[in-house]
Amino acid sequence: MFLTENDRETLLTALNAKNSEVVQARMANALLLLADGLSIEDVAGLMYLDEASVAGWVSVFSNRNPQGN
Repeated sequence: MFLTENDRETLLTALNAKNSEVVQARMANALLLLADGLSIEDVAGLMYLDEASVAGWVSVFSNRNPQGN
C-alpha cells in the first residue's frame, strides 16, 4: 500500500484526535494487546504511540481495577 505524505498526515491526525471516544478506544485496544502478552514497547510501536502513554494507561487502569493487575 502506498500513502502520500498528505495521506499519512491526515491519517495520523485522525488517529491522534483528542476526543474522549477516540482516546478511550485506543486505550482499550492497547490494554487488550498488553493482556494478550505484547510488551509496552511493542504496543506503542504498533499503535503509533509513545511508551509513556501506554504505561500511563496501564497505571490508570490498574488504579481503577486493582484485581486486574
